[in-house]
Amino acid sequence: MPLRRTNKVAEVRRRLLDRLENGLYRAGDRFLSNRDVAEQFGISYQTAHRVIAELCDEGRLERRPQSGTYVPGATRRLIGAQLLFNARAAQQWSFGSKLLELLTRKLEAERIDAQLALVEELAPLATDRLPIVWELPQVVAACAVQGCPAVLINNRPASGMESLYIDSVSTDDFSGGACAAQILRDRTDKRRGFVAVSGPSDDPRSRLRLEGFLSVLPAKVVTAGNWFYDQGYRAAEQVLRSARSGIFCVNDQLAAGVLGWCRDRRRRVPPIVGFDDAPIAEQLNLTTIGLPWDEMLDGVIRTAKRRLAGDRSASSHQMFHPKPTIRSLEAREPLVSPRSATGGGPPSPTAG
Repeated sequence: MPLRRTNKVAEVRRRLLDRLENGLYRAGDRFLSNRDVAEQFGISYQTAHRVIAELCDEGRLERRPQSGTYVPGATRRLIGAQLLFNARAAQQWSFGSKLLELLTRKLEAERIDAQLALVEELAPLATDRLPIVWELPQVVAACAVQGCPAVLINNRPASGMESLYIDSVSTDDFSGGACAAQILRDRTDKRRGFVAVSGPSDDPRSRLRLEGFLSVLPAKVVTAGNWFYDQGYRAAEQVLRSARSGIFCVNDQLAAGVLGWCRDRRRRVPPIVGFDDAPIAEQLNLTTIGLPWDEMLDGVIRTAKRRLAGDRSASSHQMFHPKPTIRSLEAREPLVSPRSATGGGPPSPTAG
């Protein structure tokens, strides 16, 4: 005679079904073990075993000998990477162009097949490739909705559901901003008269870099509004009104804009520090807070190899400390004019 189902057992079954139907489990994912079910719901191991067995009999779960209980369905097999980069990466002297070049070399060295798509906002996701994403928030959101793994470079996914499937590799922006302040403080022997130029108000990278700087030095904040050269150029007049001792820009393109404005007007530039060590920083001989490129990209490669091998463990975030690159703290004429570097216009607008 079958055992009578109690209200408690019926409630456990319902809650397990809720987990399976809420969209968070993908085909091939490991499900709760009998012991997990027993401990989480306060029932005996035998009762947990019976509930799981019923769900297996109904085809909602499947047991794999000596492995565990899984959600039915074939695990998506990934054959390589899909590089999804903002189209800005095609621009000369840009952060994205350097990132793409270095990453491509690393992937080739590891013999990881990669397909590249440069897009403005959204691109179709390949069903058999791991997305590696730069500066495309809509693509990251699409990966989260579809429950597919992805690797985000130089940023972090939004907290909450989006972060469940998205691995990320980035730098410690707050610490980098503090480093910039320490460089200006120690090398100029000043304590006031500084200006910090911030980027997009809704971007946590800009905010953290600014907060890090202000944690060390007081400064007047000028908001450029985005990461682009043009905005640095437009903000330069306001910046120079107060920057007697030094300037910090939250990325190199904004610093290039300030330097370009000063060059066009033959204005003396106080000591200035950027952030990213994008290619334009070398051209401008600009002191900047450089990203740890090798360490970050090695982190991307390690993560990609794990996911391509079928690893379904929880998503991770790797953060690396930036490395200051000390060049000149004074104004110098660039080797290549920033306005002509891309064929007549300002350098590529890039995010840091």
